[in-house]
Amino acid sequence: MKIAFRNFLTTLRRYKLSSLLNIIGLTLAFTAFYIILVQVRWELTYNRTLDNSERIYLVETTDWYTPGQWQAWVCRPMVERLISSTSAVEAGGCTWSGFGPTVVLRENASKMGYDRFNNIYTGFISLPLLDVFDFKTVAGDVHDLKRAQSVIISRTTAEKLGVGIGDMIWCDTDQPSAENACEVVAVFEDFPANSLLSGCQVAMDLGDRCLDDPSEWSYNYFVRLHPGTDPRQVIEEWKKVYAEMYPGEANEEGVLETEPIRLSCIRDLYFEADGRVPCAQGSAVTTYSLLGIALLVIVLAFINFVNFFFALVPVRIRTVNTFKVFGASNAALRFSFVFEAVGLVFIALLLAWYLSFAIQSTELAGYISAPLALAANFPVLGLVLIVAVAMALVASLYPAWYITSFRPALVVKGSFAGTSGGRRLRLLLLGFQFTISMGLIIATGNILRQHNYMLRQEMGFDRRNLMAVQLSEKAALSYDALRDRLLTDPRVVDVTGAEGRLVSVNRMAWGRTYKERRISMQAYIVRWNFLRMMGIPVTDGRDFLESDEHKPTGMLICNEAARREYGFELGDEIGGFFGSDPLVGVCADFNFRPMQYGVVPFVFYVVPEEWSRNSNGRASQLLYLRYRPDADVEGVVDYLRQCIAEADPHLTPGEIQVRTFEEELGEEYAKERRLATVVGLFTLLSVAIALMGVFGIVLFEAQHRRREVAVRKVMGATTAEVLRLFNRRYLVLVGISFLIALPVSLWIINRWLSSFAFRAPFSVWIPLAALAVVLAVTVGTVTFCSWRTAGENPAEAVKSE
Repeated sequence: MKIAFRNFLTTLRRYKLSSLLNIIGLTLAFTAFYIILVQVRWELTYNRTLDNSERIYLVETTDWYTPGQWQAWVCRPMVERLISSTSAVEAGGCTWSGFGPTVVLRENASKMGYDRFNNIYTGFISLPLLDVFDFKTVAGDVHDLKRAQSVIISRTTAEKLGVGIGDMIWCDTDQPSAENACEVVAVFEDFPANSLLSGCQVAMDLGDRCLDDPSEWSYNYFVRLHPGTDPRQVIEEWKKVYAEMYPGEANEEGVLETEPIRLSCIRDLYFEADGRVPCAQGSAVTTYSLLGIALLVIVLAFINFVNFFFALVPVRIRTVNTFKVFGASNAALRFSFVFEAVGLVFIALLLAWYLSFAIQSTELAGYISAPLALAANFPVLGLVLIVAVAMALVASLYPAWYITSFRPALVVKGSFAGTSGGRRLRLLLLGFQFTISMGLIIATGNILRQHNYMLRQEMGFDRRNLMAVQLSEKAALSYDALRDRLLTDPRVVDVTGAEGRLVSVNRMAWGRTYKERRISMQAYIVRWNFLRMMGIPVTDGRDFLESDEHKPTGMLICNEAARREYGFELGDEIGGFFGSDPLVGVCADFNFRPMQYGVVPFVFYVVPEEWSRNSNGRASQLLYLRYRPDADVEGVVDYLRQCIAEADPHLTPGEIQVRTFEEELGEEYAKERRLATVVGLFTLLSVAIALMGVFGIVLFEAQHRRREVAVRKVMGATTAEVLRLFNRRYLVLVGISFLIALPVSLWIINRWLSSFAFRAPFSVWIPLAALAVVLAVTVGTVTFCSWRTAGENPAEAVKSE
């Protein structure tokens, strides 16, 4: 062991540059491998850490807008009847629009006031949901939630708020009173971070809300089936009940010919490709692509590692045979080789784990959903260790066996690594590295192009010089005064309000009956001047008027897609929240969802001002402001924050988050941006590792071919000709690798783009740029490494040989 350790240190000292490059390459590869595996494990186990997750199902119905798709927002009367119709359901409950950030107040007697906590995730649930997901009680009894004005709270949230059983809190209100106080009746254990209930911090009883309202489709139902129950049998029973509830959708025999309902196991929701579900979702293609990239990065580093040991064979075979002459055994020499490999890997692992720890405090950690701490990822840690040891053994065993296979008296200068066969193997491995590197560059370029295309594509409305801010309840109720104040500033062109983002995947959905036909649309509550300010043209009828907000019913403007689909006519009473809401206009189609989706039926809805005020200022919960093109944007933001803080004294300007419209839109493409960033980073990493391989191989090749170069120079070859000699084979290799990488990468990208309704056109410059980048860095690396050998005095080279 002592001799092996000494030989290891000798190798590090003698081959400093090559050893350093190997350690750097292995460190980066292990770091990338660990981070990606942590994220992939988080995604593959999403919802699976919940108790009895294999028996919990989400109730979904056919998507109203997209044939062949499903969605999970349903009405209570339908699902409650379905649940009660079968004994196979052990428990079934719902949430109302999930859990969202809100303000929670806690009384502070010492200050004779209240402590304010922002971004506490609260939501309403039906009581049976407590049994569906088996809320684990830490203190109190979660079933006491049935008591009036009560809440249950997660353990970490209770610690954060400093409350316990019997304490009072106030949720989503700026005017705490005895009437709106909520008593903490139980504390429950936090749900796993990679589950659909990770945001469940404060839960309130939904009660009988909308229990008899078939028009309100904003509830997510989950059922827990008895052990051994086949969900397909439950669906067959439910189809019969559904046919009784909606006889118009059944055939003459009263049988449904379609599948209007399905049960999706919560274990499968993360990768569900054909449905919109109330939890985080990813892409199986993306996840397994990341896993593939991790494996490729490891393979690239492994290739460098193999080349490193094979390249050492010709320069170390004399030393090895000398040791054998002095009595060293083959076993001891082979162990020394393996020890060197394990030593390099061990150093790289230590550096990789330190690097993973350091990354947690960087912006890169924001692209990783899972915690990177080693203590939370022991299975991944073990897998990385196994892979690392396997790499060391595979890379070192054959060279160790080969270099010790000669008779002690035989001292040779050649070896497999120096023969044409050895060179072909190294070039083949290097070609694989080039292929992967260029393929990743092409993929990254196309992902970035699609992302930028979606951000910059015309969407059918004027998105220039816009900013948005989510208003508190008090500020939303003071919208009119706030708008008047903002318009006094000459930098402000106009101000309008809406219930949420203009561009969003999920919004209020309406199911209505129109002329004895079931119709469905996405509905969006706005202020009267919304279309005018956003530059959305009205193609028929009229725009909203300010007086519309003071009428007893709401007013509707649909898009052209809705009129084409359902044959709407001006003046028709389609029915909103007031039963007789008329259609007063038709607007041009525009993209109100991200560019992954097409345009479907949609209505703008102006509601009576009094109704909006009674609904916590619903029509003004998000404020849009358009500023002049020459305005100081930061100055406008500061002014907007100041005005909102005046409208709601509970807020300070610093805690009011204002976004430009482009930033708001960018959040809808967070998944694509994350993918582009992650793939881009690992593309750079793979290129760097490949170039380290080129560097190491050329360095050893230049050393091995010193006599050949000296002879060529004696025969009249110039330094430039020698450099071209070194570069020629690598340029050919890059060209062949490009011809392989191009079709494979384009096939993968086309499959990825197939999920987008709007796609960026193909650009020939991306693959050409990938080829140019790899060619440039390869030529630069080869030239740099071989320059000294090419310019060396032939006499010196021959003498040293």
